[in-house]
Amino acid sequence: MINLIVACDRNRVIGKNGKLPWSIQEDWDYFMRTTAGGSMIMGKICYQEFEPHAPDRDVIAMTRDHEYRFPHAKTAHSITHALSLASHDPIWICGGEAIYQEAFPLADRLYLTQIDGTFDGDVYFPEWEHTFTSLISRKTITKDGTKLDFLILEKD
Repeated sequence: MINLIVACDRNRVIGKNGKLPWSIQEDWDYFMRTTAGGSMIMGKICYQEFEPHAPDRDVIAMTRDHEYRFPHAKTAHSITHALSLASHDPIWICGGEAIYQEAFPLADRLYLTQIDGTFDGDVYFPEWEHTFTSLISRKTITKDGTKLDFLILEKD
């Protein structure tokens, strides 16, 4: 099964200057717990932030540079190549924006954390509302005054 996993704010912001624009422990814990045991596919910028955790995971990092190699990750040059390198099920597409867009037609589910707030950012999650229309589950929590909706959605 191929899953997208992402957290975004009200405006679909997912990143700023190569980093998450927020630090919400509950969201990070959910991400780490949910993706445990699967294969994770991510772009170079996402990998750079995730690298300290990569040695304990099956990570495939993507780059267009055919000479570049990632420490603690398999290197892929396309989404098809990355999928062929995945050795654990399920597969988790972890970003960034271009990789999410490329993976939309291939993905079965979307694990979406909606953060009820707005953040300054320069990377956005693509519109999902017309693709992932069937709600499987929703869990809502409030932490330090910020509401988080943990949604699992499927395509119809």
